[in-house]
Amino acid sequence: MKNNKISLINNVKEVFSETNKRNKLLSAMLLLLLLLALLSYKEAKAQTVNKDVQNLIAEQLKATFKQTTFTNLEPAPIDDWYQAEMSNQVVYFSPTQELMFFGEVYTKNGISLSEQTRRKWQSKRTADLDVSAALSIGTGVVEIIEFTDTDCPFCQRFNRWITAKNDAYKEKHNKDLFTRKIVLTPIDQLHPNAHKEAVHILCQSPENYEVAITQTLESKISFADMDPCQRGKDLLIEHREIAKEFGVSATPTLVINGQIIQGFNQQKLEAIIKQQLNKNGE
Repeated sequence: MKNNKISLINNVKEVFSETNKRNKLLSAMLLLLLLLALLSYKEAKAQTVNKDVQNLIAEQLKATFKQTTFTNLEPAPIDDWYQAEMSNQVVYFSPTQELMFFGEVYTKNGISLSEQTRRKWQSKRTADLDVSAALSIGTGVVEIIEFTDTDCPFCQRFNRWITAKNDAYKEKHNKDLFTRKIVLTPIDQLHPNAHKEAVHILCQSPENYEVAITQTLESKISFADMDPCQRGKDLLIEHREIAKEFGVSATPTLVINGQIIQGFNQQKLEAIIKQQLNKNGE
């Protein structure tokens, strides 16, 4: 009888012990959830405050420098300074001193923080870029998006270079080097005839795109022989909209490997292409 009582008491103790363990574990879990909720609330509140501050600074920036358009305003790696994007470049702004400067900010190890910022912004913009309406030429491993104006001399130089480079690669490897996505972007203020030339190119069938672009860029076709079809006019409206949404202000504007290049920078293009080919084992 005595042994039964002792056994019963021990069983009760074990039950209470297990219950206490569960209660402690449950309490610890609830405390952890409360702490996480508190941290999330503080973080969300801080982000709201920072967003409000940045909105005020953005308004001040617009009021101080009225002739400029900025995007991507955020804190700079300099105390009490902010950085923003203007024409694919990083501009630094002090709201307290109302000062602005363009230039590169480097670490003590010679790393350009400005270049890192540009690439971050460019990657974000290019990831959202829809060029499904663009003209497509070639099937190569290196994709390059071209915003081009048929009367732009640097666009002409670029077209000669990319055509020759693709031809040389194709002769050696029996395949294209480039996949070209071309968005026709006539700068009407500078080149009044570029609109008509763009419509003509867009009226062609896909297999004739490359020939039509080269003929037009090299002025090997007369205005009298250009096709003014309605389909070309409609497509050009789409091309202009793509360029506008992407913020193209000059031609050629090139997008390659997530980077944006304004103008024909052959050295930079060669470096990116070499890097991409090495990555693909070519």
